[in-house]
Amino acid sequence: MRTLDGKFDVSICLGLDDATLAGAPRKMILGSWERLREPDSVVIDKAGYQLLFPDQPLQLDRTLELNDHKATIVGISDASAPFASYPVMHARYSQAVNFVGSERTQLSFILVKPQAGVKTPELTKRIEDTTGLRARTSEQFQWDCVVYYLKHTGIPVNFGITIAIALIVGIVVAGQTFYIFTIENLKQFGALKAIGVTNWRITRMIVLQAVIVGAMGFSIGSGLCTVFFAITLQNMATRGMVLLWQNVVGTGVAIFVVIIIASLISIRRVLVLEPAAVFRG
Repeated sequence: MRTLDGKFDVSICLGLDDATLAGAPRKMILGSWERLREPDSVVIDKAGYQLLFPDQPLQLDRTLELNDHKATIVGISDASAPFASYPVMHARYSQAVNFVGSERTQLSFILVKPQAGVKTPELTKRIEDTTGLRARTSEQFQWDCVVYYLKHTGIPVNFGITIAIALIVGIVVAGQTFYIFTIENLKQFGALKAIGVTNWRITRMIVLQAVIVGAMGFSIGSGLCTVFFAITLQNMATRGMVLLWQNVVGTGVAIFVVIIIASLISIRRVLVLEPAAVFRG
């Protein structure tokens, strides 16, 4: 995709059914997707428009060049952010084929809407039985995309290594901090053991302190993370980045595991401490 002033970028072109325009963008900022029936017309998302025409007001009827084919912008949409931050365009399927150029297979999937009274699982089964092709519901299609990236890309490995390093560093730093705290207060712990406080009660005291510190750190970190996502959500390039409650819960569980392990590491010196040691010297 290239503008007349020479600015170019890779884009995602989605072809819509010529007759019904099924799959057209739901949210339009400017223009109308019905104009896609015009020859050589496309609807581009706002992020793509701002990338191609930076610091310029939104305007229709601008001209683009797609693989040596001229296209006219007849609408600007608020399309959902794709996984890759490429501009997203919509065109009629017959036009999209010309824009993309000749390839071996140009049809990836077909959108189907069940008639009134027909359940979606029933329709998918009928399609698979009749055509021998795979039919998926919206939710199943979403999970297929997630599983594909997990199985066939390096994203799980890269993020897994990063998370593992973060957990190891967290355990080491937190364990060292709690260990120093324990060493500096060995006399106090020895005095408590001398007056009859059991190891189990002292262990619960240290774990409670660790949980309180972890809860404070988790609250502050989650708050800063929420502010970060609230700010980046306003940027077009990062508008698809959201903070899910599953991420918050998973992070909380990881922090809880870290502080428990770190506190147990520091408890060892207290458990083997002789109460009489507090009275020496």
